[in-house]
Amino acid sequence: MIKNPIHLQILKDISELEKSLLLKRDLERLNIAFGQKYIGTNKTYHGFSTKQISDLAKKIITENNLKKDQIIELLNSLYQNNTSYTEIVIGPMILSLSSETLKDFDPKNLDLWLNYTCGWAENDVLCQSNFTSEIILNNWSNWQKILKQFNQDRNINKRRASLVLLTKSLRQSDDPRLSKLAFQNIENLKSEKEILITKAVSWLLRSLVAFHQDELLDYLEKNKDTLPKIAYREALSKALTGRKYNNSKKQKINL
Repeated sequence: MIKNPIHLQILKDISELEKSLLLKRDLERLNIAFGQKYIGTNKTYHGFSTKQISDLAKKIITENNLKKDQIIELLNSLYQNNTSYTEIVIGPMILSLSSETLKDFDPKNLDLWLNYTCGWAENDVLCQSNFTSEIILNNWSNWQKILKQFNQDRNINKRRASLVLLTKSLRQSDDPRLSKLAFQNIENLKSEKEILITKAVSWLLRSLVAFHQDELLDYLEKNKDTLPKIAYREALSKALTGRKYNNSKKQKINL
């Protein structure tokens, strides 16, 4: 049962937005079934655009003047009591609007939230964009501990998170603590065959190009027979040409 009043407000806003789209017949032009399958969610998928969800997040922050403790409580509710993909996505967007919350963020919160994610999109919207190198390095002991823990977790979403959470910081900082942990986490997961892991391995390897190109090329050469083939090809191409191996045009999808 949802008790958080802001969560209840979000559900009301979602319902009103859905009704407005139906009135405009916009949803008839969206392939909801394809979108749900593409992002891998097991929840109700409304087909809202990124901008529409972002606008809802800004509305929630503006109307409620949320403090950091309230934001954490709200995300706890959104993850534990969600029934829709929109609730999962709006949480990290609300978090991104509070520099105060991010500055003092306790990564242990992710251990709870990742229990309720399903598929690459839900995982990545939480793990990829909010946590900068400054945030991670300023609280390194706790981040290192949780990332190592996720790397060995039975939950595949947490194992993916142990990779994705490092992608942004590696493109921002040459701190060797980040690269050392990245290579360790890749090494531990490189034998897994699930696409949630193989694509994340590729992503993290490519993120190492920015400040650790020589080290990456050496690692690729030594591990070319044990890395996922797609990860090896994409990372090698990125390191040598600045582009992924497969540059075919990808179909865009709303969040």
